Amino acid sequence: MKNELTRVQIDVLERIRPSRGERERLHAVTQQVIAAAQSALASRNLRATVEVIGSAARDTWISADQDGNQDIDIFIGFDTSTSREDLERYGLEIGKEIGIEGYTIGFAEHPYVKARCGGFAIDVVPHYRIKNTHQILSAVDRTPFHQQFVAEHLDARHDEVRLLKQFLKGAGIYGAELRTKGFSGYLCELLVIKFGPFVNVLESIQDWKVGTCISLTSAHARNSFASPLVVIDPVDTNRNVAAAVSLDSFSIFLDSARSFLESPCIECFFPQPIPPLDVSAFRAIVKKRKTTVFGVKFDLPDLVDDIAYPQLERAHKGMLIALQRHGFSTLRGDIYYDQGEAVLLFEMLVSQLPAVKRHEGPPVDSKQHANKFKKKYVNNPVVLSGPYIGDGRYVVELRRKYLTLPEYVEAEFKNVRSSKAILSAMEKEFQILKDEELLYSDSMRLFLARYFDKTLSNCD
Repeated sequence: MKNELTRVQIDVLERIRPSRGERERLHAVTQQVIAAAQSALASRNLRATVEVIGSAARDTWISADQDGNQDIDIFIGFDTSTSREDLERYGLEIGKEIGIEGYTIGFAEHPYVKARCGGFAIDVVPHYRIKNTHQILSAVDRTPFHQQFVAEHLDARHDEVRLLKQFLKGAGIYGAELRTKGFSGYLCELLVIKFGPFVNVLESIQDWKVGTCISLTSAHARNSFASPLVVIDPVDTNRNVAAAVSLDSFSIFLDSARSFLESPCIECFFPQPIPPLDVSAFRAIVKKRKTTVFGVKFDLPDLVDDIAYPQLERAHKGMLIALQRHGFSTLRGDIYYDQGEAVLLFEMLVSQLPAVKRHEGPPVDSKQHANKFKKKYVNNPVVLSGPYIGDGRYVVELRRKYLTLPEYVEAEFKNVRSSKAILSAMEKEFQILKDEELLYSDSMRLFLARYFDKTLSNCD
């Protein structure tokens, strides 16, 4: 088993460790971007620092051949006397100048530029230069302290971080963005610093329970966070580095670690790709499941992922609750969001409800409520049968108002718990797609393939 573990790790590292050529390209582009940022600052007579932060600087990045899109994080450090308005304005101006191959605006606590240069994705992030984390003025101000902590404590375990990152990628839980709700790169670095080599990390988590609290700076961590996993930030004890990790991501990590340690295989790092569904494959799946799939499709063009996802989740949950309250039975659902296009997916156990529903009233011996109920439904046009007595209660059988999901959503979407942005988008236009109609793009065909293939990655 030990030999197999070693062989798998060697094979994975051969694929994910950056080559000499990649390192040289990264270094060249980094120097180009730093020079461009310094030039932009000088032309504005601004005194600010420029430094590279993140995995590229800490040498924990994964080969672009596997990662697909290598990032370089450039932090522009302004004096604390700089106004927030000027910090944001100059940060955007400098980022746009760096983005000679194009750029988009991203949003965290404040806007920043996601630029393209030399084939790399460059995040240009303005922040305040502070002496310690007690002086934090914006959330990104602590990031340089992360850089310093990792540099001082990671030692020579950069490849162990790469292995952990790729393992989490294979499990689909790498990334702290709200689409994934998984493990950030910094969190991976801290776990390796805390527990040692990659395999030690996997062995150490075997006894984790929901609510596990980890500290790198004290033996007994005080947990004041309500999260499935708590990792106290060593540079700011008021922050949980694992705050983004959802209960499902936490659980997937435990399951994947157990499976890998029991039966090491390279597929845990590089699972077989799932092919997009075509019409015949989709038909075969729903025929076997005997369910009906609906998608509520609309546009949210002005929202970035981390702003859109919480709103879409709220809308999806609100619609699920409303559907269930009206008698619809859903197996499960999901959220699709790509470049401003949103789909709320619902897999229905029954595509159409019967026209009649049973509604129970109060016990007959509850005089006041019983009389009120009876008067309400006697000669009421929505009543198909009753009132009658069943098991000591008044009962009526009513004409159901909505028999299908499209009927309900089209009539009641304004009354579903949602956000103003989504309500406004749906008021403008939305479509309800059913089954094969959802296969309208390559991206949706892949999304649906992943939706139906929910089997855990397992090396057994």
